[in-house]
Amino acid sequence: MIKRSATYVVTLSIICSMLSAGDSEPMPAPDWAQDLVIYEIATRGFTSPNGPESGTFNSLAEKLPYLAELGINAIWLTGHSWSDSSHFYGIWTQYACVEPDKLDPSLGTEEEFKAMIDKAHELGIRIFLDTIEHGVMNYSELISRHPEWFKGGSWGMTDYDWEGDHPDLEEWWINIWTKAALDWGVDGFRCDMGLHRPDLWEEIKRRCTEAGKPIFILGESGRETISHASQRDIMLYDIRKGRIDTHAALNDLAAIEDLRYGEFSGKSAEFQCEVRYGDEVLTFSNDETSPPRIIFQGFGPDVVGRWEVEPEGDPDWTFLLKGIDSGKPYDHIRLFAPNRSWHWQTEGRGWQLHVEKVDGGLQVSGGNPLPGEKFRVIAPSCHDCGWDKFPLDRNPYSVQGSRHAFGYAALLAPAIPLFMSGEEFDAQYRPLPRHTPGLFGEGEPGTGRWLYASWLQWDRLDEPGGQAMFKDVKRMLEIRSEHSDLMKAIGSDDEQLFFKPVEFESEVNLPVPYILTNGTRAVLIVGNPTNETQQLTVVLSAEDLGFGPIRKLKITHLWPREGVAQTVRSRTLKSYSVLLPQDGVPGGGLQVIRFEPLP
Repeated sequence: MIKRSATYVVTLSIICSMLSAGDSEPMPAPDWAQDLVIYEIATRGFTSPNGPESGTFNSLAEKLPYLAELGINAIWLTGHSWSDSSHFYGIWTQYACVEPDKLDPSLGTEEEFKAMIDKAHELGIRIFLDTIEHGVMNYSELISRHPEWFKGGSWGMTDYDWEGDHPDLEEWWINIWTKAALDWGVDGFRCDMGLHRPDLWEEIKRRCTEAGKPIFILGESGRETISHASQRDIMLYDIRKGRIDTHAALNDLAAIEDLRYGEFSGKSAEFQCEVRYGDEVLTFSNDETSPPRIIFQGFGPDVVGRWEVEPEGDPDWTFLLKGIDSGKPYDHIRLFAPNRSWHWQTEGRGWQLHVEKVDGGLQVSGGNPLPGEKFRVIAPSCHDCGWDKFPLDRNPYSVQGSRHAFGYAALLAPAIPLFMSGEEFDAQYRPLPRHTPGLFGEGEPGTGRWLYASWLQWDRLDEPGGQAMFKDVKRMLEIRSEHSDLMKAIGSDDEQLFFKPVEFESEVNLPVPYILTNGTRAVLIVGNPTNETQQLTVVLSAEDLGFGPIRKLKITHLWPREGVAQTVRSRTLKSYSVLLPQDGVPGGGLQVIRFEPLP
């Protein structure tokens, strides 16, 4: 059970608002953050009490017991504040904000909103609100009341002037979200488009913590040190193409070295580069065996900002673009990691790329995309799946019934899993009737594929396929909960938790199994993304499991249900056979095996 702290009155002052945020260490994450399982909800389409786009706080509250049964402990609620009814994709969205400090009346009253949060807390579910950082709709009365607060525009909206020295704007922003936590009881925030003013969010965190209500901050891009995690951290999908089946997290999860905070070697990440010369584009990667190729050189001098141009005092990541003609003038260089949210460029706003001519090519530098100590997030899907230009004949959901994708790469992994509502019962995508394929309403209504506009069809749960998927996801989350000492986001103080790949033999190409161990017990995760039953042999030792020299151990199969424990001699681990059921069927796609030492 989660209890809301007593109502707290925030005084309108800017005494400490920006005094210490930039000079002190960011406030730590709440002690429950490592165990989060985040479920994203678009309020209007999640439920349909009176037809499509009729979801409310009350109808959401009625579904909370279902989510508690599933094993969800956090909701990213992308739908609460007063917003435009059709600005993006022809439908109501949280992102077309009119006034962020007012609840949208179509969703319910403040009393209904608070009652929904209270019910969630009673069931052990935390609520995170979406905050729209860049601006408001052009017709918002907020602009006429405070024209000095605004400057420029983006996304067809008017932007806040965050760099214009407006103490009253800053205090207003702080008070909105402090009230949301202390008066409404919300537990954190997902900050759309990143944190434009991290110092303000640090002050919000400070005020909430001092009032006895620590909060969790989920940045979209994680470009700063204030957020505790990044929503776009490790995404298993391309928003315009769907699931990336070649993704490292789906094939060799333990090779992603940055799942544990620490020095990054660059060996586990794929990097790609595009150099534009007029109409010609040269494309290459760090997997190339001959030039041109990318060579990661580690940390270098601080010559560019983490986000924009100005240096911020932290070393930059440096790369050698080997074999590039350094004398040939280029128009644009873009460097990115397709399996991460990391991207740098020489032109435009965003993650800036600094370029120098050196012997053998070009040396490029960009801000460290892994700043500070953050918990890692693995997202099988989010509302942006199915973005503009996504094929209109395809399902934008990413998991689509794959137990391997859901379990091996996310729900059983040592990270915070985040996924869109509907994945847990293999939802068959149906767009809201007003949803257009074009971002600003272009195209025929009811034909788009943006996952935010999913009109969830709950009768899918009555079908064998939907019910079987729900039961399997519930089982995965039961395993995660029962092994929360192993299956959690890894913090810098988790020195006893080890995460490593396992040597194996197989007649077909299969994902690399991995072990989670803390020296007391260990769990082996083995995935099978194929549509056939497979068998492989893992090569293990008691030392691999973190147990040291022992003669006997207990082995328990956990998937799809817990079996009878067996006692075996440790030498049998040198050639341990594992049978893997095919993916996409009840109880398929995985094997999960627990090992415990015996005296």
